[in-house]
Amino acid sequence: MSAASNIHSLLARLLPERIVPVPARPGLRQRLFAGVGMPSQQALAGERFGLVERLDEAVDLQVVYRDLCQQALRGNVAALNDLGWIWLNGKYWRADTSLAGHLLRMAALQGNAAAWFNLGQQQYFGKGVAISYANAAEYYRHAFERGMLHAAAALGDLYEEEVCEGEQVWQVDPQAAYQWFQRGAQRGEARCRFEVGYRLLHGLYVAADTKAALYWLELAAATGVMQAAEELAVYYSRRDGGHYQTWRDQAIKLGSTLALTMKLEDQILP
Repeated sequence: MSAASNIHSLLARLLPERIVPVPARPGLRQRLFAGVGMPSQQALAGERFGLVERLDEAVDLQVVYRDLCQQALRGNVAALNDLGWIWLNGKYWRADTSLAGHLLRMAALQGNAAAWFNLGQQQYFGKGVAISYANAAEYYRHAFERGMLHAAAALGDLYEEEVCEGEQVWQVDPQAAYQWFQRGAQRGEARCRFEVGYRLLHGLYVAADTKAALYWLELAAATGVMQAAEELAVYYSRRDGGHYQTWRDQAIKLGSTLALTMKLEDQILP
């Protein structure tokens, strides 16, 4: 029997016939699990519906579930990850972290980057498993190597001191954090570009380099990172009025209360 046949047979036994709805008043455990990980089937540029939109607007989630099961049983690895993702976070139907782990591993071993990332999320947050930063880092690396650029930001966060509190045995390494942010930035990950630019501008764990900092911050701000637009507005506020207004207004469009306050102060001051 082929590997594909083995997976199909195992999957057919694992998938329950029906999902269990989330309680009308979810408990603490259910609330804590919601929102973890990410689906494979995201909306593309110019398209309205990705999986999240489809789930949010579904009249009958059982219909969506049945469709995902059929796709997964036909060999669609993205659908397999998406089933694992939904059972991991429990937002759309009751979480089952054991089943989620099985499905995500099956998808990951077939090369799905999002599944590797979701396994990292499961280990990082301890969803049905003991928290393990070391395992999370390993899974995030697999995800990044398979094209999940957001995993570089997750790795950068993981090596930062503020996210590694408690009794977890883990070596905080700001230099490693910067290197992962840099790798993500070089591959086009927007938040990583902000993190690199911010550190270069303020000389955090690296030598300050204003020219390089502005380059990365402008790339991040241009792709919708509000904090990058804020940093640029603050930087130019005492240096270049034209650039200041451009980035201040861009930050306001992105929802910045800081930039809005700056604009109000500009209108009041002579």
